[in-house]
Amino acid sequence: MAISSLVQVLESPLVAHILVLAVLSALFLYIRSKEAEGHSAVYLYSLGFLAARSLAYAFFPYQELFFLTDVAYLCFFMYIFMMPCKVARPALFPSLALNVVVAALFALRLFTDVAVGVPGWLFRLVLVLDALLVLIFAFIRRKVRKETIARQIVGKIWPVAVPIVLVYVAAGMILGYEDAVFQGVVAPVSYLWYVAAILATLRAQDDQLIDAVSYYEGSIDSLYNMFLSTGTVLKGDFTMDQVMGAMNEAFTAETAADGGVIFLVDEFDDLIVCKAYTGSFPPPVPLPENLPRKQNRVESFMKHAQFRLGEGLFGDIAKTGKNVYIPSVEGDARITLNGEEDFLKLRSLMAVPLMVEERIIGVAAMARKSGNDGFTEAEFDRFKLLANFGTLTISNFFSFLAASEKSGIERSAGIAAEIQKSIIPKKIPQFSSLGVGAFTIPAPGVSGDYFDVIQTRADRVVCVVGDVAGKGVSAALIMVMIRSILHLITNTNKDIATVLNWVNKGITGKIELDHYATLGIVAVNVVTGEMEYANASHQPVLVYRRASDSIESLELKSVPIGVERTTEYGRKALRLSDGDIVVLYTDGIIEAMNEQGKQYGRRGLSQVVTRNRDLAPKEIVAKIKSDLSAFVGSVRQHDDQTVLVLKMKL
Repeated sequence: MAISSLVQVLESPLVAHILVLAVLSALFLYIRSKEAEGHSAVYLYSLGFLAARSLAYAFFPYQELFFLTDVAYLCFFMYIFMMPCKVARPALFPSLALNVVVAALFALRLFTDVAVGVPGWLFRLVLVLDALLVLIFAFIRRKVRKETIARQIVGKIWPVAVPIVLVYVAAGMILGYEDAVFQGVVAPVSYLWYVAAILATLRAQDDQLIDAVSYYEGSIDSLYNMFLSTGTVLKGDFTMDQVMGAMNEAFTAETAADGGVIFLVDEFDDLIVCKAYTGSFPPPVPLPENLPRKQNRVESFMKHAQFRLGEGLFGDIAKTGKNVYIPSVEGDARITLNGEEDFLKLRSLMAVPLMVEERIIGVAAMARKSGNDGFTEAEFDRFKLLANFGTLTISNFFSFLAASEKSGIERSAGIAAEIQKSIIPKKIPQFSSLGVGAFTIPAPGVSGDYFDVIQTRADRVVCVVGDVAGKGVSAALIMVMIRSILHLITNTNKDIATVLNWVNKGITGKIELDHYATLGIVAVNVVTGEMEYANASHQPVLVYRRASDSIESLELKSVPIGVERTTEYGRKALRLSDGDIVVLYTDGIIEAMNEQGKQYGRRGLSQVVTRNRDLAPKEIVAKIKSDLSAFVGSVRQHDDQTVLVLKMKL
């Protein structure tokens, strides 16, 4: 009977229905405020639908209407229980479609002659099928993996919910929807399976909180242990291998792995190189065919392993930055199985990139051998956490190393600068027929340039400009050696190429090849203007000819000093005229860059010399220095800059 007064409202089952549904909705709203996954939304939607159904039925008490809403109610029921389980989803959507078809046919039966001969109970059978379908899949998935709260709830409440819904459906078919017992007792009681869902959700949230607390406590303990082990190493004199080894042992212990490796990226060669090896680590990469399958040989191979970026499993991680988690390596195409020996049998693997500010500096990997359980997702999460914080240790180590190295370099650079300052002429000699000007600007921490003006006879002057490869004290000491040899041997009647040969023989074998030197030498007869030029892989000499108002470039192909003892250097001879200018310089001048990345170049140097051809050598070098400074602006230069200018005054 339709409700037409307030008294009828109070006497009808509507109040009980709405009250139960309101309490259940309030409890689910409370749950929703505490959850992160949003699984309770579908429960709230279904409760809202049931409340709307109760209100509609109170004013329009038609069994047909109630049946159609029951079809929708069972759709909610199936969705709640089947959607969280991947195995049930393929059957869910066809079942929902079947319910829609049945509801449409039933509606057509009411208003048209379609399906008039089909008995009503047959339509209601779809509700039983819905509940049984949920029962089947719930039983199949009764051991639900604890991945989400929704799956946990489904696994816990189906033994209560499915029987209640089946009883509800059966009561509706037997008693009829208009029956007072059905409306007043069965329908409200049937909603109690929502209570089971609420209790299961609260329990799952509590369990999740406990698991989270346990996880974070364990993670903090693991981080403490890792920092304790690496911090102990960092207290004294330590090396890269010691830091990497301590961190790798911490990774292995905190993830209960059988073994672990850490690779670091060598950016110069685009390689990753093994820096730490702990425990027993069955290689997941192909071993060389000629490598004996002996445990010590395999371990030695891994301890010295190198892979190109992008090569194999580890190289790919170093290039892409992807995490790799393999609970079981069986059938995984990324893993190579190298043999049946126990020390070669791999069960499970996890590997992560070591990153500092989005830059991949290495790869860490943990392994479990065959016969042990595979790594769990919780252990993989723990490993990623340790790797992230462990990278801070590596970063701190690099920072400490850089600071230590910088301190050492600065001390070395200071000593080298003092040596360079002591061997460069304090006062540049001047001659009646030859003017000389020079400047040198050391770059911070380099101190590799050298120039000298040596008067060997009354009529002969030897001028030298050199550049020693490398930097620091070693380079400065090589300059001292070259200067000493030059001052010893230049007082000779031999040509300047022979002098250069002698310098080379005196240096080669006494210096490291990475500290070779380039030299440009000119010998000028200040009376006649005759000039000899010899070059050991140095920059070409520029000669300004006053008669033609042009610049010549004198170049001799050769090798640096100190590379090959038997090198024979060549020479060029020419005569300088009055007003001719000779310019010797180092590559720090012509390779000086401005803010646009453009080099000063020989052309820039030549133009300054040509514009200032009428000035004295000291003034010319001052103009070069000023022009160069204006060109580079505030850009820091990374090489010494030296210029030596000679001008004939015949």
